[in-house]
Amino acid sequence: MGAPNTSSPPGSNPGPGGDAPVQPAVPAPVGFPNDYPAFPVAGSLPATSALLYRGAPVTLRQAVAEGRPVIAARWGIPDILITLALWFFFQIVASLIALGLGDSPVGKSVGILLLISIPWFGLAGWPILVAFWRGNGPVIDYGLTRRWSDLWWGILYGVAALVVAGLVAAGTEAIFGKFDSAAGEIAGDVKQLWALVLFGILVGIGAPIAEELAFRGLLFGSLAKRGLAPWLTIGITALTFSLIHFEPIRIPLLLSTGIILGLARFHRGSTTTSIVAHMTNNLPAAVVLILGS
Repeated sequence: MGAPNTSSPPGSNPGPGGDAPVQPAVPAPVGFPNDYPAFPVAGSLPATSALLYRGAPVTLRQAVAEGRPVIAARWGIPDILITLALWFFFQIVASLIALGLGDSPVGKSVGILLLISIPWFGLAGWPILVAFWRGNGPVIDYGLTRRWSDLWWGILYGVAALVVAGLVAAGTEAIFGKFDSAAGEIAGDVKQLWALVLFGILVGIGAPIAEELAFRGLLFGSLAKRGLAPWLTIGITALTFSLIHFEPIRIPLLLSTGIILGLARFHRGSTTTSIVAHMTNNLPAAVVLILGS
């Protein structure tokens, strides 16, 4: 009787002590795949499933399923407080810079652009930094997917948000009278065409990226990791999103938008989807602001 064959299958490495082979790491996907590989359900995952939680982004689930080296992210609720504190700090910095630019037409325009964009150093900057520092990076931790399907779903959710927001706005106007957004009110002070175009880009593209990284990225993940029910996670992120705009009359509208953006994030496991939905929601208003100013 011959000796047992202890050789490993081709393309695999023997594990410790020559036991079960350890499969080589699978590289991360590139480009825009139609979809990521199917994932095992949570109950069938190995011990590494401790890294997962209900509402975990699809990128984290993929990394675990492929056996890539990932850690349990150590960011959480305290980092949300830091994000909001930095956002407020940079608001003050931007206000001081805007005051120093004076009341000339160009000075006003530049000041408004800075008031919009500088606070993003806190709102998006800290979520990105802490994901690298205490997690696996924003791509894995927040679900920054590269799937064509997430783009199409994002557009669909964005259109839904526009429709619902229109209905909520109509109801709000029927009760309180006509109102405008903060962006709409300050757009009138932007007179130069180049500044108006930049203003529209910031409102339509920049704001969705920054806000989604903070709310559907860091905040959503921080709550979901603590085991909150999905409806509660979606509700808290939407409420925080609506309150942080400091526009009381628009809270119902912003709350409805935040709920739909949260549904997009949970449904697809992707902050990319909520970013695209947010852009789809904001871009029509940005175009109107540019053309109407």
